[in-house]
Amino acid sequence: MKTYWQYNFPGNIYFGENSLDELKNIYATMNNQKTLVITDNGIKNSGILDVLKEKLDTFEIPYEIFDQAKPEPTVKDVEEVLNVYRNKDIDILIGLGGGSCIDLAKMIAFMLKTDHPISYFYENKIDFKAATIIAIPTTAGTGSEVTGVAVVNDEERNLKVGISSNYLKPNFAILDPQLTVGMPPRVTACSGIDALVHAVEAFTSKNYNEFEKDYQADFRGSTVLSNLFAEEAIKLITSSLVAAFKDGKDIKARSNMLLGSLLAGLAFSNSGTSISHAMAYAIGGRVHSPHGEITGLMLPYTVKYNYQSNLEKFNKLYDMCLPNDNSTSVEEKENKLFEYFIQLLNSINLPTKLSEIKVQETDLKPMTLETLGIARLMNMNPRKATEETLYEVFKEAY
Repeated sequence: MKTYWQYNFPGNIYFGENSLDELKNIYATMNNQKTLVITDNGIKNSGILDVLKEKLDTFEIPYEIFDQAKPEPTVKDVEEVLNVYRNKDIDILIGLGGGSCIDLAKMIAFMLKTDHPISYFYENKIDFKAATIIAIPTTAGTGSEVTGVAVVNDEERNLKVGISSNYLKPNFAILDPQLTVGMPPRVTACSGIDALVHAVEAFTSKNYNEFEKDYQADFRGSTVLSNLFAEEAIKLITSSLVAAFKDGKDIKARSNMLLGSLLAGLAFSNSGTSISHAMAYAIGGRVHSPHGEITGLMLPYTVKYNYQSNLEKFNKLYDMCLPNDNSTSVEEKENKLFEYFIQLLNSINLPTKLSEIKVQETDLKPMTLETLGIARLMNMNPRKATEETLYEVFKEAY
């Protein structure tokens, strides 16, 4: 049995109350310090941006601020920011906010170093270093603070694209649970369920050693290390998501969710995600729904589809989610896990059918073909999908 594997870690991680103070030590290590802060109006209005500005002013860091980041950044959004800041000698990008702010910061960090359009990197690897990236999440969900993925919405092609490279992993991640307390319930739900999907798909992806040693991809399947991160993330998130949704000031639940999201990010940044995310990219180009809402919606159906492809992993997932259930048959466990995820979505007011988010039935076939074309994710899925079987999953979810 092959046992070779490798693991790519991001940069330094700082977790806990007042961890923003670490900015002083971070900047002390860098000679070139001209900084662009990428954030949004919500963070600005919440007062969190003022907290960061106070730190940067105290440490005498030169910075500019772009506070108009939008949910689900588009190609046009990236181009607009580049047009303003390309010639301003930016050395460091700070992404302050949810995954969209951090993803936009990542995209600007590498696009400042190239003349190619961003669409060039849908299929071509990033083979150069980006500007320094500091990620400061204010949501618990995307794990973007430790992953090499940035998601962009290409409106002309009706497609969401995940650009991936180890060069996109932030050099520094600062996680303070207090910064997540102001998250509205819907954002808590969408980002939190996305973190759970990250953890589940990292845990159940194909094993690293199912691929040849020279397989060239940023995602290489699960390892003993990614499994450890993913399992702990699943336990933290399933025990805390509903509590954080119901009471945003529950700091224990918020801390568990932020840590769970971080661990899920550390897991899937190496193992990869799979079918739910591939389907979500195809769906997301057609509807105006948050990415996490879509991945969460697909989770019950994809777990059911995959369950019998790896009974050891999926039975363990069942045990983590339903520790007090005594079912013995595979079919019973499969159905109960499906119902568990449906009930979880219901408890945080998220949809469980594609028709609820205005997907058209006529879109199911083209979405099937687009999903199959996202090889870097579908290659990680534990069960091989065909056009017929994948279409059936879409139909069941419709």
